[in-house]
Amino acid sequence: MESKTSKDKEISIEGIKEIERLTGGKIGTHTFGPNDEHTLENSFLSPNGDYIGDFNLGKWYIKNKLMVDEEYPNGVAAVIQEGTYGTENPIIEGMFGYTHRGGPLFKIGDRLFDEDHEPKKEDYTKDEWEIFESDFKRTYEESDELEKKWIEEDGISYVIPFKKRGARIIETMEDAFQAAKNMSKYLS
Repeated sequence: MESKTSKDKEISIEGIKEIERLTGGKIGTHTFGPNDEHTLENSFLSPNGDYIGDFNLGKWYIKNKLMVDEEYPNGVAAVIQEGTYGTENPIIEGMFGYTHRGGPLFKIGDRLFDEDHEPKKEDYTKDEWEIFESDFKRTYEESDELEKKWIEEDGISYVIPFKKRGARIIETMEDAFQAAKNMSKYLS
């Protein structure tokens, strides 16, 4: 386990500047509690001061070429195309909807995630639907009783990737943002 001292050494002025320059977020002090009696130093914050996570999350944003989404900073980030990250004109590849449990990237051409959408065979190609049916059958057969209960509750949605679950096709980055936001809320 790292000592507090070695962890503190990881936080440098250069590291802070890099996070702030590349992600659009900032490093600062987050206060919380009924009377702001609790503080977290070196927090990763949105430009408006909304708490996103700790310093290491800011480093994770850099590693994954992410930028803070100002409208929904805690759960949605823009994924920037290789070669344009950190430039004056970053190109957004898609929107990443996440929580501590993970999350997917939504791009134009994916489906706008809707947790209540009931997938229909006619919404997919013949090959896609056959794969879903095969995966559903195999997953069900290989599952224990508890997982079988979840599979029965979700139906075929259980095996359909999140970026393929929804009635609408993503046509704009605004749609991708909405899908990522829906996903973040769903996984919370």
